[in-house]
Amino acid sequence: MPSGGRGTVVHDAGCPKTGNGGTDLGAMEALDALMRPGARACHDCDAATVLIPALELGQDYV
Repeated sequence: MPSGGRGTVVHDAGCPKTGNGGTDLGAMEALDALMRPGARACHDCDAATVLIPALELGQDYV
């Protein structure tokens, strides 16, 4: 989900920090979004806990 001019921040669907105007993404889309320069996963919800390990798994195949 875009976050002002600060890059993409990916949140879990129930995260209270999402704000308005975000886009719902599937798991693969969220992982793709995290691969963009400056993107990060929110650490206030489960996004970082779930997505970062999944993203790191893909590093073995690149």
